Amino acid sequence: MGDNTTGSGEFSFIQLADPQFGLFARFSGQTNEQIAAFQARGLNIKPAPATTGFTEETRLFEKVIDTANTLRPAFVVVCGDIVNQWDDDAQSEEALRIGALLDDDINLHWVAGNHDVGADEGHTTPTDESLARYRSKFGPDNYAFQHGDASFIVINSAVLQCPDETPAELERLMVFLEAELRAARTRNSDHIILFTHHPLFLEDPDEDKPGEAHLTIPIERRRPVLELLGEYRVDAVFAGHWHRNNYASGGDIEMIASGSVGYPFGDDPSGYRVVQVTRTGLKHDWYAIDEMPDGSKTP
Repeated sequence: MGDNTTGSGEFSFIQLADPQFGLFARFSGQTNEQIAAFQARGLNIKPAPATTGFTEETRLFEKVIDTANTLRPAFVVVCGDIVNQWDDDAQSEEALRIGALLDDDINLHWVAGNHDVGADEGHTTPTDESLARYRSKFGPDNYAFQHGDASFIVINSAVLQCPDETPAELERLMVFLEAELRAARTRNSDHIILFTHHPLFLEDPDEDKPGEAHLTIPIERRRPVLELLGEYRVDAVFAGHWHRNNYASGGDIEMIASGSVGYPFGDDPSGYRVVQVTRTGLKHDWYAIDEMPDGSKTP
């Protein structure tokens, strides 16, 4: 992972989310009743024979990395839930193996997701242990980098979502975020872009839906973040987590939750997002995993 990319003029990057090694197996072999229960929660789980491992995740992630090597973006960013089980070495090592297939001159940036830091089905909050493990595998969970005249900031939204066991991490995250936003504005960046795993909100910056609290950042911690993003004129927040595409805005800030590389929960197929950056704006499009931006099929 390179954190000091340089460049100039117009460029593009590829945003990925939720390769989540192990999730196809997790949802395989479900009964009709179990599938109905998941679907009632908005998770479009499909019947499949029981499996183990992560063969399908490997196929999909390898394919999108191969596509990136063809498209030659400035960098690739993976917006969290790299694995399904935070302490499964086989899952993380396979993700890292495939990530290393990205050409050396294309930087790869990892973003921590809740499953990567232990805030998953069995536990709602990261711990010091799970954060330390993530950092030992994938590097820092809060960091910044630049490309050309654009500034990019990565934060660990799992800490922002539920800091119950790591309150000091939340304090450090907020201090880091403000410092990097100030630095980006001092550089007169053409654009400031934030990468997270959780979207800050799904429809409205002021939404407060307790039944959907796991999908976004709770409003009491969302508002201070949005105030900072507005103060420093952030252009966009790119996230994942929802396993489907979702677009919203708050003021001048675009809030983009991208679909998954891995198991999709909605109608959007597994895929990737290409973001074009110019001096005057951002343009982004979603492509299915077997689709190239020119309309041709991937090999």
